[in-house]
Amino acid sequence: MDFTKGVLVLFMVLYHWMNYFVGIEGPVYPYLRFIPPSFIFISGFLLSNVYPKKYGVSSPKLYVRLLVRGLKVLMLFTLLNVAANTLFVESYRGSIQGVEYFVSNAAAIYIAGNGAMIFSVLLPISYLLILSTLIFLGMQATQYTLSMLCVALFICVTFLDYYAISSPNLSLIAVGILGMVFGQYPLKQIADWSGHSWAIASLYAGYLIALNAWGERYFLEVIGVCLSVMLLYGVGVKNFWSRPIGSTLVMLGKYSLFSYIAQIGLLQLLQRSLATVNIHTWMVWALSFFGAFALTILIVRVAHQIRSKFQVIDKMYRLVFA
Repeated sequence: MDFTKGVLVLFMVLYHWMNYFVGIEGPVYPYLRFIPPSFIFISGFLLSNVYPKKYGVSSPKLYVRLLVRGLKVLMLFTLLNVAANTLFVESYRGSIQGVEYFVSNAAAIYIAGNGAMIFSVLLPISYLLILSTLIFLGMQATQYTLSMLCVALFICVTFLDYYAISSPNLSLIAVGILGMVFGQYPLKQIADWSGHSWAIASLYAGYLIALNAWGERYFLEVIGVCLSVMLLYGVGVKNFWSRPIGSTLVMLGKYSLFSYIAQIGLLQLLQRSLATVNIHTWMVWALSFFGAFALTILIVRVAHQIRSKFQVIDKMYRLVFA
């Protein structure tokens, strides 16, 4: 699973690099839209696959743990946005427009998810963590709680989509709940499914053809998330993670939240630095592209080394990200 998240981290670097340096109007960007939902899908999967076994559904520790984690991610999202809106009143594509805008549009940001913001995927992840406490309580009454909620949310998203009402937060939470449904299956069974690589690759090819024919559709995005995660997990199951490149990807996966935040800062730094240099656009693209990947991997390795040597830093890291 860490290998899968690590590969998605690199895809996320590509996703954000295109956002900052190339633009979202080209033909490639729609094929990368599965990346942010994939992280919340995996978060949901781990919620139902790991936490109940580790703590027990009836244990108060489970609910305290999930509630604290959810509130920490929510606070992290808020602090990052307030800090960015304070320090940088202008940003690429208007995602930062000042603290006054952020406060006045809090309802659009925190409820629907339509307001201008950065680190937007953190918000539905925090909601999923908090909502999961109620889900696990409901599952003690009936085992169908999760499945019924999943169906209900997708019906709601379909209904809103029919009336052209956008709610990114609800759409992503629905994907996270779907991940929780898959997380109810044992890892061995998931590994068996992902082992049918040719079948999954064929389905993925069909998904790409449908995406090219019909354009961006929510149901296609959900299918793309499931197939992409399954395909990457299947590669990880084949012990690719034990190779040198694979071990780097595993480390990125272990630091997925940290690297997600760090890569935005690195891209901001690269964009501002390269804007002062008078070079051809192609050279800017090349330097920023390789720089974004290299610096993301480097900063994760440095963070890992510092954590292993300094206990205080390790505790601070765990306080924020663990």
